[in-house]
Amino acid sequence: MTRFNFSKGMDRLSLAMSTGSKEVPFIAQMHEFSMRESGIPGDEFYTDAKKFVRGICEVSERFGFDTPSFIWDVYNIEAEALGCRLATFVDMAPAIADTSGLISSEKDLARLKAPDPYSSGRMPMVFEILQEIKTQTGMSPLPCYCAPFTLASHILSFENLIVQMQKNPSFVHKLLTFLVDEVLAPYMNALLKEFPDAPVADGSDAVASLPFITQDMLDEFALSYIERLQQQTIRPAICDNWWGDSHVTDLPSFWQQKLRATPDYLKIQDPDLYKIGTEPVVEFARNRDLPIVLGVDNNLLHSGSRQGIQQRVHEYMEAIEAVGRGALYLCSLSAVTPAENVEIAITAAKQFRQGERPWAGEHRAGSAEARGESKPQKSQQVTPRTRHEDEALLDDIFDAVLDQDNEAVPQLVTSAIEQQIDVNEVLNEGLIAAMDEIGNEFADGRIFVPEMLLAAHAMKAGLQIIRPILTETGAPPRGKILLATIQGDVHDIGKNLVGMMLEGAGYEVIDLGVNQTAEEILAKANELKPDIVGLSALLTTSMPAMRKTIDLFKGKEPRYPLIVGGAPVTQEFADAIKADGFGENAPLAVDTVNRIIAN
Repeated sequence: MTRFNFSKGMDRLSLAMSTGSKEVPFIAQMHEFSMRESGIPGDEFYTDAKKFVRGICEVSERFGFDTPSFIWDVYNIEAEALGCRLATFVDMAPAIADTSGLISSEKDLARLKAPDPYSSGRMPMVFEILQEIKTQTGMSPLPCYCAPFTLASHILSFENLIVQMQKNPSFVHKLLTFLVDEVLAPYMNALLKEFPDAPVADGSDAVASLPFITQDMLDEFALSYIERLQQQTIRPAICDNWWGDSHVTDLPSFWQQKLRATPDYLKIQDPDLYKIGTEPVVEFARNRDLPIVLGVDNNLLHSGSRQGIQQRVHEYMEAIEAVGRGALYLCSLSAVTPAENVEIAITAAKQFRQGERPWAGEHRAGSAEARGESKPQKSQQVTPRTRHEDEALLDDIFDAVLDQDNEAVPQLVTSAIEQQIDVNEVLNEGLIAAMDEIGNEFADGRIFVPEMLLAAHAMKAGLQIIRPILTETGAPPRGKILLATIQGDVHDIGKNLVGMMLEGAGYEVIDLGVNQTAEEILAKANELKPDIVGLSALLTTSMPAMRKTIDLFKGKEPRYPLIVGGAPVTQEFADAIKADGFGENAPLAVDTVNRIIAN
């Protein structure tokens, strides 16, 4: 006799994803939300299989979820088992804390040992979780894995992974092959053998999303290795969580890539879905007779209005109903998602199924407002460059940065110095002007994060040549910027890129690193006296620490302007916590700094 019965919701979901159901089901990513609502500290919730499963079941029952979701902190398990350091927290999920990576070279890779699924790290706990799911609910458990590309970003660090993909792609391919053949395939097959009723192995691969990488990179370094894994597992291995649909010009080609990893349905989630609208999704799915899974934004669920949440839920359920098969997905219910907003979303879904549809036929997704076209557009004018007899060499420096050539840039900068071109002209007209153009290209969608990152690396190689000269001549930087990822967050991809872009714009940058408390940031600010303090967050769960940090700074002297940014951070959130500025991406963060410094 099982303790929890979710059979009605599971039957609804099974029908909706196969032959079709009259009632559109809803699913959710809910482990952090369940941790908070169950009152179990994070360092216990993510290490005790019984508490984990019981907590999710009890919260699912209490809030009226159709089905529970037992996906754990899936991005950490294999990396931890390989030797990456895990940071644990009381009020949020754990995270890999090796921001510099576990390895850096082929020699390191040769020494890397494959983990034992039955004894390494928390891999044995996953077996216990799946068994608890069967015991407590009678449901078929779902083995989950961190997909090869995202796992490689932990092992190498994202920044080094991108650099190595350009400089030494054979090394990256060797690493990915090792991760598939020696880590993921044995781990998934061990789970699938232990739980023969598990239908698939389900992967997560957020770092392989656009614009973190390009479609070509996705094909060569991410998708091809999921397909390699599929060839080695005893049952299907899928991966359905890439985003970035709003960054592509050919949606059908991107969706075909998604279907190679998850052939039985198409999943699209906010913020991309809200920007592109549901109509092209419905048309694509109808033409291919595919179920769809449509995801509601975690930012909306965190801070949206009652009506905004209700309308979004109804609009997406209406699109699923138009296709005839599929499910609604509540994205990333976290430890800071208000319980009342979850109740609003669940009630809205149930009201739609009961025929209460006050917004029938209304389409907000895909509108000009949803695409952000009502916002002021970034100027696309490149900083004018002074003409003089040595302009050809400055042009070459400019072009070499755009070409991401970190060997040519320092050579050209050295040549410019030897020809006695003024060092400030080399900085402003060669390096800074190039990074201005890189920012414009990113804002236009002509390049993605990897190109911007590699160009910044090339710029920094040139900056290393002229920095000692600038110091000798007493040339002051444009300003001093202090950067930090706030407490509870160990991610630094965006922060590092902002730092490089700011250096390229002529600023002195001091990077405190990750998981910095409000008190640590304020103490360092008082020591260094920066012109601006920049705070970064990648996790919605760490956003309250951003508010706490700003609150601590307010009323203190001297006064430091604070700007915020990161994937979950919005202008509305920045305004709510009374930040002095917001950068939606790295180039816009530089624009914000420029504006504050100029005032």
